[in-house]
Amino acid sequence: MPDTIDLVIPNIVEFNLKRELLDFDPGVEHDLVEHGTGFTDQCVFWSAAPRVLVLPAGYSQEWLTHVHTGLGGPVPPVVSPVPRTGRLVHDLLGDDRALAALSAATSGAREVRFVSFGASPDLYSLASVLRSQGRDVRLDVAEPEHYWSCEYLESKLSCVDLASHVPGFRVPRGISVTSWEQLKGAVTAIVDGGGRAVVKSMYGVGGYGSAVAQSEADGTVRRFWQTLRREPFFGTFPLTVQDYIEHGTDCPAVDVLVDDGAEPRMEHSMLGVDGLRYRSLALGPGVLDADLEGRLSALGRAVHSFAQSLGYRGWMTIDCLRALDGELYVTEINARRSGAMHAVALAERWADELPIAYTHDALPLRLTGKASYTAHIRPVFDELWARGVRAYPSTVRALTGHRPSLGIVVCAKSAEDGERIAEEAHKAVNAAVAGSDAALPKAAVTG
Repeated sequence: MPDTIDLVIPNIVEFNLKRELLDFDPGVEHDLVEHGTGFTDQCVFWSAAPRVLVLPAGYSQEWLTHVHTGLGGPVPPVVSPVPRTGRLVHDLLGDDRALAALSAATSGAREVRFVSFGASPDLYSLASVLRSQGRDVRLDVAEPEHYWSCEYLESKLSCVDLASHVPGFRVPRGISVTSWEQLKGAVTAIVDGGGRAVVKSMYGVGGYGSAVAQSEADGTVRRFWQTLRREPFFGTFPLTVQDYIEHGTDCPAVDVLVDDGAEPRMEHSMLGVDGLRYRSLALGPGVLDADLEGRLSALGRAVHSFAQSLGYRGWMTIDCLRALDGELYVTEINARRSGAMHAVALAERWADELPIAYTHDALPLRLTGKASYTAHIRPVFDELWARGVRAYPSTVRALTGHRPSLGIVVCAKSAEDGERIAEEAHKAVNAAVAGSDAALPKAAVTG
């Protein structure tokens, strides 16, 4: 056992459900648990150091072993608590068997370094348990006394505030409202002026928490109000009502690691979006043009300094859009690890030969029966690896969901190569599921 070990904790679900003021109905909570749990498997790529994984029950041992064969490393120990609530650390703390397994898996290590999705109260409780066992614990989030900064920066309200604190931090023009009457008036004022309004909850996840209002054929915004009634993220004020900024199909972002240093580590990416929802991303040198990357870097350094002053520590993401006139607007800050983190870690492994990472989290599968990892997915990636292609199935839990899909992450020489490889691998998996020829075209594996 090494002297230091990473404890990888994808506490996505409890991070997204920790909003005390929001009343989630059982259907929405189920969706959020399913959505968040589906992405936990990406954490296997977060660290290449000696590590222990805390994974929700239901992960595929075959996939885990297979992926590590492709990575060329040993399969780390896994601890899975009994899934009572879907909140990973909460369930771990309430499961004596899982805690004993965690203690055994980390025995001999003097220091345990947390590698988590983001700060949550139960994460600090787990750190206390490990310290009581004689471990030194290094958090990857703010210390408990600065937990408020994590909550504050995660809230979309912070973006409005930062526009007055941080030079160059621009947000779309908006109105903050604290009642339904104010909300109706603000939306009407923007839409009646011929524009579109984006209404945002202070918190959101997976497409929840944002809605666009625009006049329909009959001059109403009926569907918009129906959306607000359905989604619990709009169940508490304040809300922000902003102008909809016309922009391109892709949106730039920068992941910033806030630590005690003067200069932050930053990872720039370009997000593919479908409406208001994140779809895919590409990151690495040259993905952004030099001017845009320079502006994002300046923004990242300024936000890093401000977040440091609040006591915040850990990864955060600054999501932006570039308007048609070239102006850069911040749409939100995510005070946590983003969906880019597994791509960042993989790109770092092969930076010299394959500096670009491309990832798509949910490529749909056309199933007429049940998808088999052994029969339909494994052969596609075995062939890719045999040809020297660094492509991996990043999420497989969704194979059996109500909308079957597969996540794929690729390291390549260019963003175009990465996207093409992912698309061809996706086609090959669909072909295998359909029982047709699953052979990969040559174009899928050449850079």
